[in-house]
Amino acid sequence: MGVIVATWAVGVGTVMPAAADSDPPDYLTIMKAQEMWRVADGSGITVAVVDSGFKEVPGVRSESVLPGVSVMSPPIEQPDEKYSPHDDVDGHGTTMTAAIVGDGSGGGPKGLAPGAKVMPVRTSLGTPMAFAAGAEGAKGIRYAADNGAKIINLSWGDYYSYPRLKEAVQYAQSKGVLVIAAMGNDGEGNNAINLITQVPGVLGIGALDETAEPLALSSHGHTTDLSAYGSKAPIRCKENTAWCVKDGGTSYATALASASAALVWSAHPDWTAHQVARVLIETAGGPVDGAKRNDWIGYGAVRPRMVLLEKAGTPGAPDVDPLAPVPANTPTPTPSTGQTAVAPAEAASEEAGPPWQWLALGAVVAAGLGLAGTLIVKRRRS
Repeated sequence: MGVIVATWAVGVGTVMPAAADSDPPDYLTIMKAQEMWRVADGSGITVAVVDSGFKEVPGVRSESVLPGVSVMSPPIEQPDEKYSPHDDVDGHGTTMTAAIVGDGSGGGPKGLAPGAKVMPVRTSLGTPMAFAAGAEGAKGIRYAADNGAKIINLSWGDYYSYPRLKEAVQYAQSKGVLVIAAMGNDGEGNNAINLITQVPGVLGIGALDETAEPLALSSHGHTTDLSAYGSKAPIRCKENTAWCVKDGGTSYATALASASAALVWSAHPDWTAHQVARVLIETAGGPVDGAKRNDWIGYGAVRPRMVLLEKAGTPGAPDVDPLAPVPANTPTPTPSTGQTAVAPAEAASEEAGPPWQWLALGAVVAAGLGLAGTLIVKRRRS
């Protein structure tokens, strides 16, 4: 039996009224998106969203989304059944796509990297066959790496298929791909952490609210590397038939981190995945207590504007993982200071909305497997 991390809202949302293209959500204003887009908008970068697929909806232009692929397994009784990557029964993949490349119309979000292309890789997430999503996702990661993706967005995880997912992630990394994964939305439960975030080189993303405080629901730990906005946002709801306002959680935050990486890479196409990751870490808005990092927000909130507008960050060695262990007595860059708050559990917003859950498939839950609290250390940090 597997346990899928489908970092998705379980509460009732508020139907989203149509928004004007010129009225982006507040987080885009805070991030200075309009100014950044004059420098780079993600053009030339393909972000693979390995998720529940993509459905053509108001708010996402068809030219922003590539044909993609479906890796869904057909049911035993219908072995010849084929599935389109341009379909999505619950809207999770569609939401992640919109957060990256949406056009802001029809109530949907304006994407942070509107010039990028999204490659939808559809798994069985959100369907009765979701137990197969881990193995499918591993196949989808390899497909994305072999077909031009520069960034792979994983707003979910799977315990049972972790070994296969780890191998697929490492394969993608060997192809020069930057893999970005959600920490999970169990911060108010047993704080189960997405195992994919422990793979060396993977950026683990936590979620922040409107005030740059960590969301209480955000899973957190030693594998948290960066954080991004994950509070109230336009989310596909009602079985992917409408936009609603709900907490986006670490899923949404991961999409924004992927979009941030796309902006930086678009401006510096000769950089490697390690270099893009390094400057995002160096320019993050770190904890206000002066700590290098903490388990809630990692090195801090992603701030691509620091790279694009302030020309901050040093790309460094193209083939060195910025999160790899550093030899003793070797000076390391200090992340930029910023407004992001210190993140003890009691400081997290009480207005974060209804709790999120990790979808358990089968009778064995993460705690029963002993995986929720006992994780392999991804990397040692000096």
